[in-house]
Amino acid sequence: MSPIRAIVLVVAAWILGGATPRVEARGSVKVTFTTTPVPAPNNTYSPSNAVAVWVQSAGGTFVKTIGQWVAIRQSSLVAWQVAAGPTDADAVSGASRTAHTQPLTVVWNLRDRQGNVVPDGTYTIRLELAESNATTAGQNNQGTFTFVKGPTAQTQTALTNGGYTNVSIEFNPNAIACNDGIVDAPEEKCDRAITAGATGACPATCAAADACQPVQLQGDPNLCTAECVAGPAITACVDGDGCCADGCSAADDSDCAPGGGDGSPSASGGCETGAGGAGGATFAFGAAGLMLLIRRRRR
Repeated sequence: MSPIRAIVLVVAAWILGGATPRVEARGSVKVTFTTTPVPAPNNTYSPSNAVAVWVQSAGGTFVKTIGQWVAIRQSSLVAWQVAAGPTDADAVSGASRTAHTQPLTVVWNLRDRQGNVVPDGTYTIRLELAESNATTAGQNNQGTFTFVKGPTAQTQTALTNGGYTNVSIEFNPNAIACNDGIVDAPEEKCDRAITAGATGACPATCAAADACQPVQLQGDPNLCTAECVAGPAITACVDGDGCCADGCSAADDSDCAPGGGDGSPSASGGCETGAGGAGGATFAFGAAGLMLLIRRRRR
């Protein structure tokens, strides 16, 4: 290998190394909880309620909002606003709730608001619920729970604190984290955090480039398993299905182009190969022979 070529390869490797794709950091925390009403007199719009869930480090530093059910009453979640800031929008899970009957679940992918994986250690999960135009955090329900991020999985169940019951915390250091902007094959087929239309985004619908080759949406975008999968090719001559399959013509399939059976592709991408198709092929062969004969005579 010449010295110049070796230098080129080294430089190329250095450039490619600088563009290494972001590597998945496995692991996640799932928190499930049930809320209860705020005691009077701080429940003026009960049972409607606003909820926020966030993570803090052992020292009390804000890490990331991981759940938020609130529309116009964000200012009522006083403790959360002090920790996260009034414009934080890390995790908008839904609008303000109208009851306390359904448990809530949030999943954290162990990354901070800048997208960096947090180090091992003890973390605090904070929960706040407001049912009035609160001006102090003490007017709201506030729950505090901790877990340890490390190499060992752990599960805590039946926890209760600060107006939250049936709380469970499941930490799995090896779990695949959906909604982190990374498609982790083969478990994931897409990721909800990737912008729609970009490579790896979870599809909502599937469009087929060829009407004779249907494409079906399979999986669940909420689980990062949604994908467009090609179904069985259409081979029957059926009116109105958008496909002019091979061997079909306008005589037996309304989807075929006028003059079907001439060997030309139809609008749907099919190609007729019937008797007319054979005639088309014969014409093409004859035309090629005629051109060859003309060239010989010119010589």
